[in-house]
Amino acid sequence: MSFRLSSGTMDSMAGVFAPPKKYRMGSGGGSAKGPKSGGTILGMAVASMFPKPASSSAELHPSRQAKHAFGGGSQARMNNRAVMTVDRTSRRAPEAVVRITGRQHGGGHVLANFAYISRLGHGEENELGLETSDGEVLRDGRDMQLLAKEWNDWEMDGDARRKGATSLSMILSMPTGTDPERLKGAALDFARQEFANRSWVAGLHVDRDHPHVHLTIARRDHDGRRFHPNRDDLFRWRQRFAEKLRDRGIEANATPARARGIDPMHEPIAAVKMREKGQVPEIDKSRIARAERLRAEGREDPVIAMLAKRQATVRATYSRSIAELSTSPSAVDQHVARSLERFVAAMPEPEPNSVRAMREAAERRFEPRVQPAPKLSVGLEVSPPSEATKSISTVERMRALHAELTARSERRSVTPTPASDQDKREPSEVALRVQQLLKKEERQKDEPVESKLTEDPNERVRALLDEVVEPTPSMDLDQANAILRRAEERNRERLDRDRSKDKDGPSR
Repeated sequence: MSFRLSSGTMDSMAGVFAPPKKYRMGSGGGSAKGPKSGGTILGMAVASMFPKPASSSAELHPSRQAKHAFGGGSQARMNNRAVMTVDRTSRRAPEAVVRITGRQHGGGHVLANFAYISRLGHGEENELGLETSDGEVLRDGRDMQLLAKEWNDWEMDGDARRKGATSLSMILSMPTGTDPERLKGAALDFARQEFANRSWVAGLHVDRDHPHVHLTIARRDHDGRRFHPNRDDLFRWRQRFAEKLRDRGIEANATPARARGIDPMHEPIAAVKMREKGQVPEIDKSRIARAERLRAEGREDPVIAMLAKRQATVRATYSRSIAELSTSPSAVDQHVARSLERFVAAMPEPEPNSVRAMREAAERRFEPRVQPAPKLSVGLEVSPPSEATKSISTVERMRALHAELTARSERRSVTPTPASDQDKREPSEVALRVQQLLKKEERQKDEPVESKLTEDPNERVRALLDEVVEPTPSMDLDQANAILRRAEERNRERLDRDRSKDKDGPSR
């Protein structure tokens, strides 16, 4: 018989890896009507006449919470899923994200959502096709408009007073480095299986650092039923999406934040985006004021005590799992136990998500930056003289400077420039001065060596650079005015040409 975790450990792990099951009246949590006393008493009397089989013990019947966390099926299959979930968590496998982003009301709102997903109107090279539930790919705005109208008409169903949502949009994403095409295939398979009786569209975006798929679903299915996703639905969607990713070779996990020792309270998206821009949202200001008030009163933040209590429960559950996995004869289970033990030892201290977000934003804001070294106008860095620099002759430095200036002038001559700029660049006085200085250096080659050694090479370079970058003589005023008039006329002609309606042909 293979190794199995005890029912108590399975229930404890289910409390960590799944949200509490929500019971509804008449749907598993009890019936709205009272029980029929006659039938119930008769059934209990008949059942008491037959002994219960040994296989119906609590060890072989997992709780509803365990089934919710690790899926249905036999005890062995649930045990394997639980061990694999613990293994992925201890190895910090990437977490699959399924998040509802909004609801669309009316055909116009749905069409705007389609245009955003498909990047309609952003140019043919940027536009994306929309994968539909019918296996088609929509690329034309007219087809998207017809589909949005069809969804709206089906949602309204002749009742013009309805104000409910027409569609629901969500994002399925994975961290940076995930293969976008395999992510798209997993998302499409997830949509075909989970929303088989509904109409939906999907589009892959890779414009950010992490690939993600936008999925928009019609709120009313083909049978006319409307759905309202809740916490249990989101948990099931995450599990199924992660399973589709693993089927394609992408390691993915779907665990709640408390299983990783993190505060499950998520930050508002608006606050996150404001922090990225270097701004301080109002929620951070109120949190700072609350922290100062608690500090002045000499009280500890109750949120930290709550997180510490929750993390203690998680640690106790993991310790119980480690103890049972260590006794397994399987080397794989023992390896998982050691990995989980290291994960528990490295679990961070309890910290509210709000405090961590503000701390990380402050660290990014005050991150030290390395300033570049100052440079001269001719492109040479100022640095202390070294032995290698002293060994290079001044003439060689000037030749390198002359070659650089000559290359710049050649690049400017090749690049077409307006006539006004050419008038400004005609006198290449810097290059002429460098040539004169080089000739002067050539004439000084015949001087005695002793006189050359007494001079400091760095001082000579500074003097030569001062001569190169000294201000040029003033230009004739009449010539300057003529150049300015020609430049203004060309600028006026260019502006008139830009204002022409038929410059680039008819616009879209």
